[in-house]
Amino acid sequence: MTVIHANDPTTKVLSCLYETRRDVSALINESSTNTDVQNAIRRDSVIMMLGHGNKYGLFSIPDKKGICRRLIVNSDHVQFLRGKECIGIWCYASEFAMHYRLHGLFSGMVISELHEAVENNIPATKEEIDSEMEIFVSRLKDCIEKYDLKEVPQVMAASDYAKTELNVFNYSHLYYFE
Repeated sequence: MTVIHANDPTTKVLSCLYETRRDVSALINESSTNTDVQNAIRRDSVIMMLGHGNKYGLFSIPDKKGICRRLIVNSDHVQFLRGKECIGIWCYASEFAMHYRLHGLFSGMVISELHEAVENNIPATKEEIDSEMEIFVSRLKDCIEKYDLKEVPQVMAASDYAKTELNVFNYSHLYYFE
């Protein structure tokens, strides 16, 4: 499995999804070139992409002003992602996947920061978001390891953890595309 995850402290919690896996053959980060990303994707059948992003792709780390100026995964990589089993966990990864008809497990909007909760009218404190995000990622890791990827969205949405508005929102924004 190739993992693409920029070394952004605000998404470090996502490293739980791969750090103990024995099948990780490549770890691509913000210092990797576009060619490095393409070559790593070409070599593997499973690609895990994690971090912040939008419908145009997965962000690299932000600059000193907090602005992400590079997409570490974008439309240039789609030709290499087709035919692969993908796991894309970033805000609006599902829109990226739908647009390019990619296969696998993808997240929609996931609230991982306070400003995202405010923008989506979800009552939560920073502390609640941080705590619940750790549980969300841990539960997602368990589901990815125990179930077929196509079952993960349903299992997560039915989880006992999905009781608060924050958790209902996050746990119901996972999608599987054939």
